[in-house]
Amino acid sequence: MTEAAGTARDHRALDLSDDDVLAMYRSMLTARRLDERAWALNRQGRVPFVASVSGHEAAQVGAAFSLDPERDWSLPYYRDVAFNLGIGISPEQILLGVFAKASDVASGGRQMPNHWSDPDRNVFTQSSPIGTQYPHACGIAYEMRRQGSDGVVYVSGGEGSTSEGDWHEAMNFAAIHRLPVIFFIQNNMYAISVPEAQQVAATVAGKAAGYGMPGVTVDGNDVLAVYGAMREAVERGRRGEGPTLIEARTYRYYAHTSDDDDRLYRSAEEVESWRRRDPIEGLKQYLVEQRLLTAEDEQRFDEEARAVVSSALEAAEAAPDPTDAHSLVYARPIEPEAATGEPEEPPGGEEINLITAVNRALHEVMAAYPETVIFGEDVADPKGGVFKATLGLTDAFGADRSFNTPLAEALVAGLGVGIAGAGGRPIAEIQFADFIHPAFDQIVSEAARIHYRSGGRWTCPLVIRVPYGGGIHGALYHSQSIEAFYAHVPGLKVVAPSTPADLKGLLWEAVEDPDPVMILEPKKLYRLARGPYPDGEHRVPIGKAALRRAGDDLTIVAYGTMAHFALEAADLLSERGIDAGVLDLRSLRPLDWPAIEREVERNGKVLVVHEDTVFGGFGAEVSAQIMEQAFDWLDAPVRRLGSPEVPTFPFARDLEAAVMPSAASIADAAVDLARY
Repeated sequence: MTEAAGTARDHRALDLSDDDVLAMYRSMLTARRLDERAWALNRQGRVPFVASVSGHEAAQVGAAFSLDPERDWSLPYYRDVAFNLGIGISPEQILLGVFAKASDVASGGRQMPNHWSDPDRNVFTQSSPIGTQYPHACGIAYEMRRQGSDGVVYVSGGEGSTSEGDWHEAMNFAAIHRLPVIFFIQNNMYAISVPEAQQVAATVAGKAAGYGMPGVTVDGNDVLAVYGAMREAVERGRRGEGPTLIEARTYRYYAHTSDDDDRLYRSAEEVESWRRRDPIEGLKQYLVEQRLLTAEDEQRFDEEARAVVSSALEAAEAAPDPTDAHSLVYARPIEPEAATGEPEEPPGGEEINLITAVNRALHEVMAAYPETVIFGEDVADPKGGVFKATLGLTDAFGADRSFNTPLAEALVAGLGVGIAGAGGRPIAEIQFADFIHPAFDQIVSEAARIHYRSGGRWTCPLVIRVPYGGGIHGALYHSQSIEAFYAHVPGLKVVAPSTPADLKGLLWEAVEDPDPVMILEPKKLYRLARGPYPDGEHRVPIGKAALRRAGDDLTIVAYGTMAHFALEAADLLSERGIDAGVLDLRSLRPLDWPAIEREVERNGKVLVVHEDTVFGGFGAEVSAQIMEQAFDWLDAPVRRLGSPEVPTFPFARDLEAAVMPSAASIADAAVDLARY
């Protein structure tokens, strides 16, 4: 850890012109006046929420002035008002967000104020969960470098964010790959009310040593010192020397937000002691000493700042309010087409198993799309994945397109979000569905909401491949079914193929889709299921179910491994004189309701099967929709079959067989339904 030098008593030593340092001063002054006006608006009841910047102006403006928004990217956190002004976002644009107006560039009124986003300035969309932005920064930096850019990525947060696992995972990955990321931590000594001593062991900057990168502590109230530290970090990143951690020590003068009362946890004397170190006053004194600022200039600049804020306020408050809360959930909304009621004809092609289909399809899409990259734990050659799904991809396409990540699932998903934002087509592999849970925030709060929360200005074409399900002697932590969690999430598409042809077709569709798509690959079928693998281009529309077999007595609705078992069960039922149809959903979100409705109309009896537990399983959603929309066609209550109330599947083979649905248990349940 190093201490940055104090203010260069001559800004020219930092290659800053007189106009540059005056622009810094004016930007800081505008940020202060904007913050004061926002607080006044909140007290007047004209805006519901304010996140303050006062006290942080030097740290943020010093950082902003070191960047080139045309080639560098930034992921500013919610307090970064002055930073955004420094890179060219106007006070009016900021106030449009405060008032939640339709023309708010960040979200069109969908997000709280200060959740920054502006593709025109390479400001990636931000959210409320603390720390999720750090893996995004790594993904952006990785993709930028892969594209040959010499840009750097600025990502900021408070000292509280350095307690999050996402921060540490990102620091580790950035250091491993020597990415041009600047981790800029604005340490104001309080994470809401939690003081630094209860939040940070040792120092923030000192943690850089553990990751093999420079850690710099700088006076965050000294704009020139911050600029100097940032400039060095930017130059280091451009030279390909890797990331830098900067801890800018500063103080916020007001409460955490307008919903906070800081009098509960800090004294008026403490606040006043920091006000005597006001960063704006400090820079003003420097400018006076340099004979760059007269009393007349000071008054004029202040009047101009107030006038700019007043004009911005008038325009923002008068702007139209948003009226559409329902659109932009997906970049490519899918409405399933009418069902024909005819069984889908299988395509031609060489007969192979499912895992071979995964590997072949990945080779095909990566050959077709140079912007695709695949990554995860054990993905790279020579291992090629624990199931060999990615075998040969590193050798064929290079280590920059097929690579291993550390064992950090939140990083894997967040990295994909960032790569997608920077123009790549990432394919993230989660080794087992059981281990996806640390990535829940990145998938649900980030990837699935990016298009909606940015007002449609960002897309997230991220594919997440997830081997799931039981039947492989995997026990409690290698057998889980997770579809009910993720199919519940608006903005995320979820598919579950059961045949080699569907795997290929859905993978191609997913890679070409602008929305995040989770592909659930049934492990049990990797080597069990065989079928034709079509040559050439073959796509299966997301949101389209496949009728595998028509039946006059009842229909079994299933997906993944259970769709395979359902066909076996239909054969057993035929021997017992029951004509059962099988509808393979293959797409869970969006759900092909027309195909389900057509089967209800055909025979009036439906058995929904999945290997997840029955309670709260995906079958409950299918059943509810049938009851709500097709009740008049039913001749019997919808039946569900799944696992009993145990934590997924036990390890012993006999115990696993007693829990996991099989062709025989599906047939038995269907017989009961047929007799109703």
